[in-house]
Amino acid sequence: MLEARAFEPAFLQKLDGLVLGTRRARTQRAGQRVVGRHQGGGIEPENFREYSPGDDLRFLDWNAYARLDDLTVRTFRAERQLEITIMIDASASMAVPADDDKLGLALTLGAGLAFIGMNENDPVRLVAFAGRRAGTRIETTPFRRRRETYSDFRPFVTSLKSGGETRISAAVGELLQERRAPGMVIVISDFLVSPGDYEEALGRLLGVGHEVKALHVMGDREATGNYPPGAYRVRDSESGEFRDVVFGPAAADACRRRAADHAEHLRAFCARRGIMYAPAFGVSKLDDIMAREFPRLGVIN
Repeated sequence: MLEARAFEPAFLQKLDGLVLGTRRARTQRAGQRVVGRHQGGGIEPENFREYSPGDDLRFLDWNAYARLDDLTVRTFRAERQLEITIMIDASASMAVPADDDKLGLALTLGAGLAFIGMNENDPVRLVAFAGRRAGTRIETTPFRRRRETYSDFRPFVTSLKSGGETRISAAVGELLQERRAPGMVIVISDFLVSPGDYEEALGRLLGVGHEVKALHVMGDREATGNYPPGAYRVRDSESGEFRDVVFGPAAADACRRRAADHAEHLRAFCARRGIMYAPAFGVSKLDDIMAREFPRLGVIN
């Protein structure tokens, strides 16, 4: 199962390399966003970084300058860090098509983001959601902060099964009943609901002050319409309804257009509302997705 990879040493080393590379690339960039840390004024020294024009001179490390002839700035840990909630869609549509393993992709990406957040010592939790007969159900891990406890996420990640309807708005409503302080919420889903449902969900998160990210998962076959031609009886994974279809070049082209239109509508909505939208299309592109989208999602300082 793909999600088991999220706890393999090679995978975690790749994430560490991604974090290091991103930080190096940002060293000379002014005005970068910092989550949970700031220059000076904190409760304990956190780290050192290269001096940039405009930094407060009070926090220059003159001892390091005398030894190395290099200007460095002391940074400090803030009293309060940003809580990161990673919501993962575990509805039945995440298991279709089976070969696409969208749930495995979502769990692996979610776990990877959690590892990076914990690397920054930010409190992180995973939340799985799906609609059931008795109503929407969310499953939540405790917040974990230090990377030494990352393996505690393993039972949650590796045992999660898909099932039920996609009810993003209802899941968000249930989550917001906790009334926690504003933080960062990353929603990982195929977003196969009506636009009104995900627009309401993401809008409610923004409304209470959260910084919201949308990680849009789609399968390789789902995105390309690459199905063998022939007659099919298709069962809706969430409603259970059946439909007879004949699949050929025209149907494949229609699938591709619908997938592209769906992604574009979500991307445009996110752009209008100031939500970071990140496409994650295809298990085969996992490494590329992490390298391209993780730095954009703002969990790497």
